[in-house]
Amino acid sequence: MHDHDPKDIGEKKKRVKKSPQPFVRETGKSLFPVSRVQKIIKADKDIPIIAKEATFLISLATEEFIKRLCEAAHKSAERNSRQTVQHKDLATIVRKADEFLFLEDIIPWAVADGPVVKRKPKQPGADSSGDAGLTLLDQFVTKKAAPVIEDEPDEDITMNDDGTMTVG
Repeated sequence: MHDHDPKDIGEKKKRVKKSPQPFVRETGKSLFPVSRVQKIIKADKDIPIIAKEATFLISLATEEFIKRLCEAAHKSAERNSRQTVQHKDLATIVRKADEFLFLEDIIPWAVADGPVVKRKPKQPGADSSGDAGLTLLDQFVTKKAAPVIEDEPDEDITMNDDGTMTVG
């Protein structure tokens, strides 16, 4: 029925690396939803009314900006013999390229949690903290909750279409 050799059954197939397909954009279309871009623009009270064509151009400019930032960060990762872009790649690009210098406050050099320290794995049964059955995520989530502020009213807050909020 099948022409398989019995020893072929246990073999795993190797993944074949595919060559990247060039992206072809539809004329007059953006990768970002127009409604989302319009909402972001409307959130700025200094901009009264904006034409549909201007919204489209802002969307295309945003795509180009993200493309340039990602390409520069990828080149930084490749210089360090890596395929994965890390936070330090973005932070390096932000400080070295004048084009991205305005992001210096948004993408900090050091992560707020501090440097990652590699530790030796603990021996089984050597954990004396009592959290032996908890995963790292469980330990993070079960930390004491933030204090509840009692001064806030118990009224519903509604987000309007124009980006304003109303209480009531």
